[in-house]
Amino acid sequence: MRTVIGIVILAFWLGYLTATCDLFDLLSHVRPVIYILCTIGSLYLSILIPLERLADNEARKHPKTSFRTSAQEHLKRRGSF
Repeated sequence: MRTVIGIVILAFWLGYLTATCDLFDLLSHVRPVIYILCTIGSLYLSILIPLERLADNEARKHPKTSFRTSAQEHLKRRGSF
C-alpha cells in the first residue's frame, strides 16, 4: 500500500514539475537524462518491489511474537515462581 501511495505522490509531483518548469521539453532534448530515468525506474522495478515481497513473506513465516516470552516464563526460568 505504501508503494502505491509513493507512486501516486511521485506522479503528481512530476506532473507539477512538468507543467511549471517545462520539464518535458527539457527531457525530450536531453537523451542521457531520459536514459538515466529509465535505468533508475527499471532498477526500482527489478530490485525493490521483489525485495519488498520477500520481506513480507519472511515476516509472515517467522512472526516476532514467537521470540517474546511472558513475565511468568521469565520467573519460572529463574526459579522465582
